[in-house]
Amino acid sequence: MAAMNETGATRVELARERVDTAVRRARTARIAAAPALRSRAIRRTRLLRRTLVAAALAVLVLVAVAGVLSWQIRGQHEATELTNDVLASARGAVTVMLTADPADPEGYVTAVAEVSTGAQRERIEAARDALVAEVGGQTDSSVGQVVSAGLVTDPTSDEIGADVDVLVVADATNPALLGESGDGSGVDTTGERVTALVTMTLTEDGWKIAQARRP
Repeated sequence: MAAMNETGATRVELARERVDTAVRRARTARIAAAPALRSRAIRRTRLLRRTLVAAALAVLVLVAVAGVLSWQIRGQHEATELTNDVLASARGAVTVMLTADPADPEGYVTAVAEVSTGAQRERIEAARDALVAEVGGQTDSSVGQVVSAGLVTDPTSDEIGADVDVLVVADATNPALLGESGDGSGVDTTGERVTALVTMTLTEDGWKIAQARRP
């Protein structure tokens, strides 16, 4: 009986030793693996940090690109609106200048003055009586229709006083209403198509003709 107890105690002791040995080995393995684990953790942390930084930079780049594109689109839209406004005003003003009714010469001169500004308007007002007499002496009404209009110079500003040159081609029964050619020669009043170079100036009341001449 005593022998059996000793044998049992021995087995227990051996089991404890094996457990202790396994624990020590596991602890030793963990200690040995600690540097590698720390290095791997550091690498993962660095990789995560780099990934987050790259993602943040990508977001910033996307935001910047979106801002630039939005600014460009808005600028292009504003430039298009400005161009359309200038061309529409030039078409309307030239049509007014080419449309004269001998039954209402005063109305014609007033209408031309309203679409003019600066020196152009001053000349019209100064020659009002002569223009009224000339239009009133016509046998038939004069009519005009703009065929095409294009910018010679691009609008650089939407501020009051800004100037833009526009080339206008129109069909007219009396091209002389646009004045003389740029070299001072007369206008062929027998022709139905006229080309005019008009300078549009932005006023508080919109774009108006500051000068109209034959190129």
